[in-house]
Amino acid sequence: MAESAGYRSPWYWGPPSAALLLAAAVALSGSNVALFHWFNAWPAWSGNALWADLTVLGDTVFVFALLLPWWRRRPDIVYAAFLAAVPATLWVDVLKPLVDSPRPAAVLGASAIHVIGPVLTARSFPSGHTTAIFTLAGVVALSLTRSRWRWVVLGLAALVGIARCAVGAHWPLDVLGGAFGGWLSAWAGVVLARRWHAAGARRGLRATLTVLCLVACLSLFGFDGGYALAQWWARGLAVGLLLFFVVELLRRD
Repeated sequence: MAESAGYRSPWYWGPPSAALLLAAAVALSGSNVALFHWFNAWPAWSGNALWADLTVLGDTVFVFALLLPWWRRRPDIVYAAFLAAVPATLWVDVLKPLVDSPRPAAVLGASAIHVIGPVLTARSFPSGHTTAIFTLAGVVALSLTRSRWRWVVLGLAALVGIARCAVGAHWPLDVLGGAFGGWLSAWAGVVLARRWHAAGARRGLRATLTVLCLVACLSLFGFDGGYALAQWWARGLAVGLLLFFVVELLRRD
């Protein structure tokens, strides 16, 4: 098993620190609305489908399905991700009603912005999709050694966060709040997984988590998260993940 990043690695404190600093800069400069308009205009030149496909990757079902490729080679990643899901869920479910901030469609008007998918108006901070994808990206990045793959998962998570602005669902500050909470949740999940390594290695638990990921993957065939443009993307991704799962299942060490 490849070694993961040490606790003193910049990958532990770098991304959440960057998210916090960027959030402070956006808040202090008063550029939250201007940045939203900038990102929200991106679909005009790239099309709606791209951003619908990206934004659904932050859906909880997608996140758990994306764990399926790790079930055999790196079960520690699956274990850490499920542990990280607990603080990530608390981060979103506690802050959303507590902050209770309006979304762009409520402040600017749905007709004044570019909306892809459902028109959302309430409980904007933090972005749940961004929290979820950054939790997954953080667990993977903190569990790998090759920096190029860490940058890949971090870049993908950033694109999903930007997509939340592009589809008109969230402000940039919501996205940065989600990135911050998601990465800290990932850190907690990885640390706990290492501390409870013996529990994570049990066959029963490993099999249970694998089945849950498999169920999430199968549910993508009937996915309906309000983004009709992403339905074929969800089914195609499910087919790819299932094929990979079967290949791994048949593979001999």
